[in-house]
Amino acid sequence: MNANGLRVWAQSCPPAAVGLADGSARSNAPMDSATRDVRDEEGTRGLEVVFRVDVSPDALLEVLWSPANIGRLFPDIKEARVIGGEGDSLDIQYRVDAVVREVGYVLRRSCDREERTITWREIGGDLRRVRGGWRIELLDDGRASLVTYRAFVSVAMFVPTALIREGAKRKLGEMVARVQSIAVELGGAAT
Repeated sequence: MNANGLRVWAQSCPPAAVGLADGSARSNAPMDSATRDVRDEEGTRGLEVVFRVDVSPDALLEVLWSPANIGRLFPDIKEARVIGGEGDSLDIQYRVDAVVREVGYVLRRSCDREERTITWREIGGDLRRVRGGWRIELLDDGRASLVTYRAFVSVAMFVPTALIREGAKRKLGEMVARVQSIAVELGGAAT
C-alpha cells in the first residue's frame, strides 16, 4: 500500500492496476471495483477498471474472447461481425451507438491464453484510435479472477470530451455488473 492508501498490484502488462485500499470505487461500478483515468504509451486518454469475478480465469477468458458474447457484454454495440483472422487473432467490424452518433470501426483482437490477456487495436473506421484490453489474474487458488479492463479512444471529430468521458465512466459500472453476471451464467460459478 502506498502513502495515498492505494493498493498496487504488480503486473507484467504495464501499467499496474491500482485500486482503493478500502475496496471502494470512483464511479458507479460495484463496490469491489476501482475506476481511474489512464493514458497509454502514446498519450491517448482512457479508462481502467479493476474488479473481481467469481469465475475461474480460464473460463472467464473464454467468455470475454467469444465474439458471440460481445452483444450481451456491450449492448451499445449494434453489430459485431468477424471479417477476418482465425484462432487467437480476429478482425471484427463493429457498429456502435455512440453518445454523439453511430460509428463504425474494425478492431484486430488478439488473445494470449498463457498470459490470460485479450488486446485490441483499430485497423480501420470512423475513430482515429481505439486500443485496449483485458487482463485476467488468478484469485482464490483459481476459483475467482481479478480483471483489469483498459480502453483508450481518440475520435477524429469534435466532441465534448468531458461529457463523453463522464458517460463512459458511468457505463463502466454497468459493464462490470454485466461481466460478473454473464461470466457466472456462461462460465460457471466458482466453487
